[in-house]
Amino acid sequence: MTTAEHSEDIENIVDCQNLSIHRDMREVLHNASCCIPINALTFIVGENGSGKTTLVQSILGLLPITNGEIKLNSKSKKELVFGYVPQSVNFSKHIQMTVSEYLKYSASVPSDLIEQTLSIVDFPETHLHNRLTELSGGQTQKLLLAAELFRSPDILFLDEPLSNVDDSSEKHIIDVILGIKNQGVAIVIITHDWQMVSSYADHVICLNTNFLCELSSSCICKNSLSKLNIRNIQKATPDPQSSHPGYCYIENI
Repeated sequence: MTTAEHSEDIENIVDCQNLSIHRDMREVLHNASCCIPINALTFIVGENGSGKTTLVQSILGLLPITNGEIKLNSKSKKELVFGYVPQSVNFSKHIQMTVSEYLKYSASVPSDLIEQTLSIVDFPETHLHNRLTELSGGQTQKLLLAAELFRSPDILFLDEPLSNVDDSSEKHIIDVILGIKNQGVAIVIITHDWQMVSSYADHVICLNTNFLCELSSSCICKNSLSKLNIRNIQKATPDPQSSHPGYCYIENI
């Protein structure tokens, strides 16, 4: 069940409580609890198949939950605006739409703002009239990110945002992410890039096949995060002092 609440004094924009989620007849998450803080950069990490994308898609309402509750919290009475950029999108070869047409008709970007919208994510102007099917994986990610940013989301989910971009674009994308976080947008990134996590994380949700745990900058040194890997997650144990069942602490890192 998903519920929405509003309050001027909130810490978390999303609260997931005791979630159980099935996918393809298999229970991917069982009794998992976690939160997404407001105005923070949250990373979701874990092994392949541990439920990272499933968790995000359930929060977005794209997948049903079997049990539990997802609470969406807003500082105002308006509904939260969600943004989502998947790791990859395969446009049908029958789609003849160009980049500029996609932004104009699918993302409602005015014609006079298309170039400005694309420049934010370092999308080359020379590809403005290319068909969507002609774009590389990195160019497609940039285009989708530009479209989502134009919608001014309250919370933005990014699935492996650096996986398909070249080195020259990587720093630019990171700067864009940090910039919109500083504007008050909650950012959630699914990643396998531990260097990125150790450098920029405010909050980390760790998933494996046994349980979910959370780390925040207030309870673990960012320098220690660089030592954290999937094997270390196995050493995590639930924190009995925490009122939130999703929290844990990491021992012997």
